[in-house]
Amino acid sequence: MNWLHFFLLLAGIYGLYYLAMILYDASFSGKQGTRAFSHELIFSEAHLPQQVAHLPEKPPEQKPKPEPATSGTGGVSLKNLFGLAREEAIIYTRPVSF
Repeated sequence: MNWLHFFLLLAGIYGLYYLAMILYDASFSGKQGTRAFSHELIFSEAHLPQQVAHLPEKPPEQKPKPEPATSGTGGVSLKNLFGLAREEAIIYTRPVSF
């Protein structure tokens, strides 16, 4: 047996397998009324709709978040950092690592 005969035999086996699967699937095509083979989703729930009170028109006022305390000496907020960089008031004493 050479490679050509092997590949032809292999293609024949796959062809017979897929033909058998197509015929098997086609045998169920006449039974579309059954739920197992219909392509519909059916949901059955025992819950009844309920009336829910709506949300209040004006949301409650939220307290402003306290600004976090900076750790170390000379800490500034991000907004102040950009302001200092714009004024060129930052003195680099060591390399900046990201």
